[in-house]
Amino acid sequence: MGVKTKIKNAVHTLIQMGKEEKIQPIIVPVEKEKLLNGKVALITGGTSGIGLAVAQAFQNAGAKVIIAGTNQQKLETALEK
Repeated sequence: MGVKTKIKNAVHTLIQMGKEEKIQPIIVPVEKEKLLNGKVALITGGTSGIGLAVAQAFQNAGAKVIIAGTNQQKLETALEK
């Protein structure tokens, strides 16, 4: 049996499994400020741009954030924000 046939059979099996089972989502409301309480996030490139925005968002969600970068001045500036 070739690779293409194996992949085709696997996809077919997954589709059939999805049809047979009724999946019920579980929704648990969580306050945004507590979403990451007790978690630690290491953000590389967290001194500017997307990395800094992610670091701020994680901190706002309750995580302890560690930012890493190669420029000491940028790290100090990011820390002030």
